[in-house]
Amino acid sequence: MNILICYHSKTGNTEKIAESIAKGLESFEVSVRPAKDVDPNELKNYDVVFLGSGIYAGGIGKSAVNLIKNTTSFPKNFVLFSTHANNDPRYYGKAFKKVEKIIKRAGSQIIGAFDCIGENKNPKVVKLLLQSSPELEPAIELSKGHPNDEDFENAKNFAKSVIEKLQNK
Repeated sequence: MNILICYHSKTGNTEKIAESIAKGLESFEVSVRPAKDVDPNELKNYDVVFLGSGIYAGGIGKSAVNLIKNTTSFPKNFVLFSTHANNDPRYYGKAFKKVEKIIKRAGSQIIGAFDCIGENKNPKVVKLLLQSSPELEPAIELSKGHPNDEDFENAKNFAKSVIEKLQNK
């Protein structure tokens, strides 16, 4: 099975989750790359594409969106993954909505989704968030130190389970 793991990551959190997913799929041919470095025309060459992004103001990163928007021939299977600083689904739950529509319209299926908390490591952004929305302080505190070893292990196990289900179809 030929697998691509591509991602958009500003802080490194999503990149670390991508690497953990790859570790869970060691027995397969896996390529891990930033979405900005992936040619949209090559997606069709993979059996499964894992597409990941950090969540920024309720949306995914531009390079991940552009990759899907510019793809003309899609693989059969996608898996989505994300990191986000706020664990409230209202802030991250619909982030992939646009790309999901494009993927499904192309006849591909989304066979799984994974998300975990990731610390916002930009002090200026954190300061602005707290000034404009002090109620976010508990979420910001909760995100500190994430993704952590447990998150990495969960990502690894998630990837294994998704591919096992796909193989057993």
